[in-house]
Amino acid sequence: MKLKEMTMLLSASIIGGTAYAQDTYDAARFAGSDLNGTARYVGMGGALGALGGDISVMGNNPAGTAMFRRSDIALTLSGVFTDEGALGHDKARMSIDNAGVIIATNQHNRSSSGLQYVNFGVNIAKRNNFLGNHNIGVEHLNGVFSQTYQIADMANNAYDTGNWGMLADMSAPEYDKDGKLVHDGIIGELFDEAGNLTGYTGIGANEANFKRATYGSNLQTDINLSLNFSERYFVGISLGLYSIDYNRESYYEEMGSDGHYYDLSNWYATNGDGFDVKLGFICRPFEYSPFRIGFHVHTPTWYKMDDTNGSMLYMDDEFVSQKASEPYDYSYRTPWKLGLSLGHTVGKQFAIGAEYEYMDYSTCKYYTNDWSEDSYFRNINSFTKNMMKAQHTLKLGVEYKPIDEFSVRFGYNYVSSPYKNDAFRTIAYDSPFTETDFTNWKDIQRITIGMGYRYKGGYIDLAYQYSTQKGDFYAFDDIDLKPTEINNDRSQLMCTFGFKF
Repeated sequence: MKLKEMTMLLSASIIGGTAYAQDTYDAARFAGSDLNGTARYVGMGGALGALGGDISVMGNNPAGTAMFRRSDIALTLSGVFTDEGALGHDKARMSIDNAGVIIATNQHNRSSSGLQYVNFGVNIAKRNNFLGNHNIGVEHLNGVFSQTYQIADMANNAYDTGNWGMLADMSAPEYDKDGKLVHDGIIGELFDEAGNLTGYTGIGANEANFKRATYGSNLQTDINLSLNFSERYFVGISLGLYSIDYNRESYYEEMGSDGHYYDLSNWYATNGDGFDVKLGFICRPFEYSPFRIGFHVHTPTWYKMDDTNGSMLYMDDEFVSQKASEPYDYSYRTPWKLGLSLGHTVGKQFAIGAEYEYMDYSTCKYYTNDWSEDSYFRNINSFTKNMMKAQHTLKLGVEYKPIDEFSVRFGYNYVSSPYKNDAFRTIAYDSPFTETDFTNWKDIQRITIGMGYRYKGGYIDLAYQYSTQKGDFYAFDDIDLKPTEINNDRSQLMCTFGFKF
């Protein structure tokens, strides 16, 4: 389906002026997760689904905590670093990424078969650190392309129906059809032979710049129960509780081909709470071999979300207008996640793990209890199905102990893009959206290294993670505009302090 047809479908479905702000790109953002947890977990690339024995695995394969034979408590601190700061926000931020405890209970089963351990655990981890900054010089405008064409289309639809969304109303106000952007020439006017206003048109731009800062987190709390049978079969279940605090600020400035310029500042905030259930299984298929196979499944995460957003518009350094939405709430469901993992150890010196995960982003869904909004969310869900695809994640990790007290670790992740090649973002003319930009992010690659030292019951682990990703950035949704390539590179240093008892 072509861009304009999709825009008309989305717009036609919500005539009536109710407020919404979530869309396909936000759905993808809140479905994904970072590689985070203890420094050992990150240092091995998170490839511990079959190896287990780390507090962080309860959020991935809950059966992995059944490997514990002693209780454990751990705390992880980290620093996250981006390439640059934006909009007054720093490029680095300190963080507490993990705090957890495992209570291992020996069932004193003298037989080599049957139940050996029942373990309980609670872990709080940062599923997402939303720190991100971008300063982008928008390319390929060539005096032809402009955000004003998208705004003009929205204003035309709003003018015809009488349902004015925030961005259309700010730019060509409902209460003043000669609004400042129109009057001073950033958006052109169309008239019939009698001189009556019939609509609006955009004006090409010579240059544009975009800045964006994101911050906040998604905290994940897992409550875990795991069982060890005969030291060969391990099962576990975790209840996951989530708390999202996401904030985004952006600034777009554009110089029109006629010499006028304007800037649009936006802010957006989401808060939400959710839950899911994770099930895991690990087995040693060969009785006298340490080789292990693991499997895990995560149910969708069900969120209750609450959003607010607003914007401010200036032209030629003069104030034009500002808008802010009322808070609005809805429900959101992430996809199922499936994982398969392998692990092997050689004595006490060497361990290797590999893991594959599958999650279909096209199945993300929004819900609402308000029947009047159902058609909007049905169309957003249909749009998501058309724009998104399955994501595949590969994790690899190794650990080597030259001596019992000291370990070195290496890890690698490959995470495929969940966006289809022709994905785009469009907004309805009568919605509260004021941001027209979107980025089709490509594959993520992560490289990790780490080390650890253990003395008696205490231990300290260090890890470094480098994550790199490219994306195609669009300041607005014109299918003929070539994208601007941007990077989303981050580094992370982390340290875990722990004690076994």
